[in-house]
This record gives sequence, structure tokens and C-alpha cells, in this order.
Amino acid sequence: MACDSFMCIGNRQGSEKPEKEEMNPEKDYKNISLTQFLEILDQKRFFWLIKRLSGNDTGITGGHQSGIYVPRQFMEAVVPSVVTTEEYNPTREISCYIPSQDCLKTGIQAKYYNNKYFPEKELKKKYDEFRLTRWVGTPLQDVENTGSICILAGACRNGETELLGWVSNSAEEEDLIEYWLGKDVEPGQMYLSSAQTERKELPILKQLPVAWLKAFPSGRDIFNFIEERFPQSSWTRSIDELLLKRRDVEFDIFSEVEKHDVIPNIKDGFSSVDEFIKYANSVANRRKSRAGTSLELHLESIFRYEQLKFEAQVVTEQNKKPDFIFPSGKDYHNPAFPSTKLHMLASKTCCKDRWRQVISEADRIEKKHLFTLQQGVSSNQLAEMYQHGIVLVVPQPIITTFPDEYRTKIMNLTGFVDFIKTSQNAG
Repeated sequence: MACDSFMCIGNRQGSEKPEKEEMNPEKDYKNISLTQFLEILDQKRFFWLIKRLSGNDTGITGGHQSGIYVPRQFMEAVVPSVVTTEEYNPTREISCYIPSQDCLKTGIQAKYYNNKYFPEKELKKKYDEFRLTRWVGTPLQDVENTGSICILAGACRNGETELLGWVSNSAEEEDLIEYWLGKDVEPGQMYLSSAQTERKELPILKQLPVAWLKAFPSGRDIFNFIEERFPQSSWTRSIDELLLKRRDVEFDIFSEVEKHDVIPNIKDGFSSVDEFIKYANSVANRRKSRAGTSLELHLESIFRYEQLKFEAQVVTEQNKKPDFIFPSGKDYHNPAFPSTKLHMLASKTCCKDRWRQVISEADRIEKKHLFTLQQGVSSNQLAEMYQHGIVLVVPQPIITTFPDEYRTKIMNLTGFVDFIKTSQNAG
């Protein structure tokens, strides 16, 4: 389908040469598989970025008019002519093709909001950022794709911009993308093909144990280090904000330690391809291991401080293992214990296409709570969740990325903790 107008064809600059062959993205990339798409990226023809689409991106919150934020490196590689302070808020019109949904989009605007360099405008907000706007009618602004992994890959050749996109259609596609990337794609994070990312100068990175630069720490070691420096006892804001702060710091610390561990090995080189592949897989597995346990560690710490009675990874029916059972596995398996006083919490960084796994995790518990960091879920999926007895728990700052009509039904983490306390303190 040629949707309302996605692989960029446009941004032609200067006069076209008659002998130059026109780019034809639909002809070149139509009906390619995800594997073929990733192979194209591996050929290093494109500068790419990967992210999960938020509610702001897809239009759930009504904030999609500002477009999708892209870093400077991306725009320099894909639409270099727009990276200028000779013009005020320069704009270039480009096109894009998305083979995942066979969608061609023309009229996309590559914009550089640069009023920071124009003090004479006397504007209150000083911008210095790049965005791609006018995605209406594409998979990027389909609310049902909120939480999906999106890849944008582009290049500028002979003054012409070429841009491809892919929006994942299933959990299987997301698994393949994350396997190819070598890490989980987390909400609110952006991953670039270029290693030239800005290095964060955070004081805490200078406090890392020297031993970590010699032997890679475990996920729990990293979390304990963060917990000591951001203790809940001295935290003055909400536990929702505490969890998000600790998660951000954890990501920065892991990246810093990984850099010190991996780069020397790369510089030393490998004696064979098999040796290199083995090492690369070990790095990827370590990343996935951290991602798989991180959220549970953060929640467990808060629950312990709040003195909640709980047990993690209790085996229930059909050998299922909910992340947290309240108050305990013993009580869950005791038929005499009232089911109304049993509660569970599943934790999934992203819940799109995976929330259904929670439905059968604890048969004795009618309403099942699901904690997620995903930035937005469509109204249709939320309605289906609530029909199946799933209650979302989301950090308060993220709730604004959800449809307005569901925000009062979604629990924040503080509310969930209070709910469990009330249940456990009741006679």
C-alpha cells in the first residue's frame, strides 16, 4: 500500500542530471523480509537509529505534531544540508519507505530547531534539536504500534537523501532485532549505528570500584552500589522517581564498565573468527542478563524498604513463575488462605505483545498487576488488558504518555505499594 505518503527518496538539491538513475525504493526494497532488511544495515550503507515508539511518537497523547527527535549525528549523515545555523529553523522535505508495512511516505520534514543561535528572536525557550515531522498515515503514527521497535536507516548520496524504516509487527520480530543489536531495546533509549555518542560526565562514574575495571561486576553488585548512593531513606521525592533515577544511573554505569572491559579486548584482536564470535556472544548475553534481572532488583529493593511481605519467582500452576507474589508462595499454595488477600506483580520493561503471558501466571489471583516502563499503550490494548483482569502499574512520570481516558485507571508505583500495605494490614 502506498500509505498517506516512509525510505527516503527526496531532498534533491541542485539540478538533477538526466543520466542519473532515479531512486525507486518500492522497487528496490518491496517485500523484503526483516532478515534482509537487517542485512542491508550490516552492509553499512546506512546510518541507523533504533528506538521504541512512545505514546508521544504515535499520537496517543496528542503531542505528535513536534515529530520524532533524532540526534545530530543522524541528521548530519542523512540530511546534512539541514544542519546549518545560516538559516533560522531550516527545513528540508524528504520521503521515506517502510517495507515492513509496504508504506511510502512523501512530504516528511527534516527540521532543525536552532533558535538558540538567534538571540534576536527573543524567544523564551532556546532550542538546538533535530526532528522528523509529518508522519501522519504511516506506521509510526499508528497508535497500535505504541511500544513497537522502530528502525530508521538513511544516507545521503550525491545530495539525495535515502531513508528506510521498519516498524516491528510481532514479538518474534522484536526478538530478532534485539538479537541482531546485541541488547534489549528499552523504552526511552535510542541506539545508533555510530559509536560517536556523547560521553556523559557524571560524578558517580568517577566513584566506581577499581576492581570493576579488572573483573566485570554482577548485576546485583552494580545495583547495590547504586542503592548505597541513592538510599530510599534519604530520598525526598516519590518512589516512582527513585526507581527511574536508579535505572538511569544503572544504565550509565553498566555502559561505562562495559566500555572499560570490552574495548581493550577489541584492540588486542582475535586469532580467529570463531574466537571473535564467541566473545561477541558473551558480551551480548551479559547485556541481556542485566536487562532480564534489573527491573526485579529495583522493585525488590523498594518493596523490602516498604516492609511488604512478598516472595519472588514463586512456582504456580503449569510451572509458571510470577515475578512477585504477595504475601508468599506458601500462602498462595494454601487453599485455606483467602484468595482476596493474594496479589501478584509481573514486571516487564515493555509489555506490548507480552502482557498476555501474565494472564495465566497465577490462577488464584483474579486481578493481576503488571509493572512496565513502556511509554504508552493504545486504548484498544488497554481495554483488552482490563477485560482480562490486568491492571497496569507505571511510574508516575510515564503515565502522561498513555491515553487520557485511561490515566486514572493506571496505578503508579506509590499507589501499588499503598494498595499492598492496605491489604496486608487489614484484619
